[in-house]
Amino acid sequence: MVVDLDEKLRVVSALAEALDLLQLPRYAAICRSGATGEILTAYEVSAAGGKAAFRRAAASGITPPDLPEFEWGAVMGWEEASARSSTASFLEVAVASGDLVPGRSGWKTGQQELERAHLNVPQAGLLGQTLAQVILTERAETWLNARRSETRRRILAAIANRLLQPAEPPAVAPADPLLPLGWLLDQLDGGIALTQTGNLSRKFVQQSADRFGWDFPSPPRTENELFDLHQLRHFAQGLGLARRSGRMLTLTAKGRRLLADPDSLWRAVAAGLLGDDQFTAFAGELFLALLLAADSVPDAQIKATVGQAAIEEGFRESRTGELPDEHLVSWATHETSNLCRALGLLAVGGDWHDRSYGLTGTGQATAVAALRARATGPRTIP
Repeated sequence: MVVDLDEKLRVVSALAEALDLLQLPRYAAICRSGATGEILTAYEVSAAGGKAAFRRAAASGITPPDLPEFEWGAVMGWEEASARSSTASFLEVAVASGDLVPGRSGWKTGQQELERAHLNVPQAGLLGQTLAQVILTERAETWLNARRSETRRRILAAIANRLLQPAEPPAVAPADPLLPLGWLLDQLDGGIALTQTGNLSRKFVQQSADRFGWDFPSPPRTENELFDLHQLRHFAQGLGLARRSGRMLTLTAKGRRLLADPDSLWRAVAAGLLGDDQFTAFAGELFLALLLAADSVPDAQIKATVGQAAIEEGFRESRTGELPDEHLVSWATHETSNLCRALGLLAVGGDWHDRSYGLTGTGQATAVAALRARATGPRTIP
């Protein structure tokens, strides 16, 4: 079905009226703006022309950019959408007054500085809060209440206020808060040989055995036998800090940059600690939250709590459709606990049949940073 330009403009006009009725005047103004009409007109000629018109509108200087410390969500709550609209209006005034001149040398840096100032100035209408604070609070509330599990909500609510403040690296180890990972990245700077199957070479594994607590009579043969080393290697690759180059595993430019900047490395680790898999991230959030609320928590209690929350949430095993059993819950929880141990964040107590877990000082700070990234990061799904 082909829709002509006049019909598209009528639809946009009707949308503007609907937005007026919903008391969303700024969104209505976007529909009625000349830029919207120009984009639609350009698309009538060609898709390339329409995209170019859209880019010109974005380059006008009034579209709020992402900042190094803050990224706008693809999906926004009411407060974030209002703040973005307010920021666009603020930038528009800056362009009109000549304080911001798009196209001039350094204008994008200036645009970011103006946006940062606008987001972080206390607002009388927000009872002295800043727009940034309101956005992060709204995101955290959404994260806390988005799922059905009451067990999850109760556990995360106990530590939610700690996540609203910026997380900082632990003062007890400012030089190298992630010693095991830093050591591996340092080794990768010169490249590590790989086997034909892509594993770390036997020579490197055996040279590293003492560092990873190997106490058997015979030396390890593969990296899988040094499980913490195996974890660190794949975590580094997952973060884009290392990559394969032929039969070598080498440091990437990003890895080299973060190796020289322990603070940024720590933040990158915290942001990537829980991964992308929905169920393992769900279990990992609860694992970290439980450990933040106590000095030590028995493994059995952790698995029972995660299992109960998973049932309440309605998770199902993908192949059978059954509720997650103890084995699946244990596997998902240990995805996070094993990585935390490899990174030196975990204090492990008891023996193999009565294990308990706590967080080191670095582990506590990293857990807060990891959960803060989950709670206040940009939303990508409704």
